[in-house]
Amino acid sequence: MDYRSEISVTPSRIRQMVPSDMSLGIGDDFFISRLQEKPQFSYLRYPFRIDCYLAAYCLEGTVDCTVNLTEYHLTAGTLLLFTPGNIVRIADTGQTGEKLRLSLICASTSFITSIGINPSKFLVEAMDVLRDPCIHLSADEEGMLHKYVNLALDITKTNPQFVHDSMAGLVSSVFYQFAGFLADSKLRQDMEKPVRTTRQRQMLEQFIKLAINDHAKEHLVGYYADKMCVTPKYLSKIVKEASGRSVPEWLNELLILDAKNMLRHSDMTIKEISSNLSFPSQSFFFRFFKNHTGLTPTQYRAE
Repeated sequence: MDYRSEISVTPSRIRQMVPSDMSLGIGDDFFISRLQEKPQFSYLRYPFRIDCYLAAYCLEGTVDCTVNLTEYHLTAGTLLLFTPGNIVRIADTGQTGEKLRLSLICASTSFITSIGINPSKFLVEAMDVLRDPCIHLSADEEGMLHKYVNLALDITKTNPQFVHDSMAGLVSSVFYQFAGFLADSKLRQDMEKPVRTTRQRQMLEQFIKLAINDHAKEHLVGYYADKMCVTPKYLSKIVKEASGRSVPEWLNELLILDAKNMLRHSDMTIKEISSNLSFPSQSFFFRFFKNHTGLTPTQYRAE
């Protein structure tokens, strides 16, 4: 099978691509796998796009891979989170003869939607995953993840009549736990930076909620400042201090994500996409997209 021609890769396809004797799942909704030896990754060295949520946890050995053209080096204790639309390539799996142990947890987008997870609970963490999906776990976090993996493996062996609902509850718990892992990991990395106050976090979360809802129609700082009853200067200061990024940077990232999704997964014309994202003209949208991605919308769609 030639995986190079795949447009998007679902949980069942990933399960085929990374075979393991310790792999259990629920149709094309979910699977969990433990790799106890180095698999043949040769066919994964070609970029492929995933259409699911995937967590890859390295217990032993090393793996070099790229996610959306950014390189990551997985070593023992490293967790890498993939989200739908990510372009992934496995670049290297360490030295010849080196032992490799990985745990994989994979869930389809429809499965995650059916669980009823409330994204507003971890908006900041979700945006952090888009920016940096690699997490270095503490010993306690590793222990917690091991328990989840063991429990998931046990559940998938139980009565098929209830396994889907049982796994839904567990996966929901895992999502919130991963958000906690990410928040703690970022806190450890940012110990030398100014501490984010409760007020800052509240304002940042309020801004992100507004930005997620309204970024396609409102691109100016003043709109969000008015909605939050603060001045544009104050909002800009708080968002920058709390997240390390400016208001325009947050808005631009959301716009680029939307644009990429529409270009890849819709039949809309570029003019229609430009209009949907409230750009003043198609040419303005072209320049904006190329400045942020290095490609024109036409080039990105043709890739």
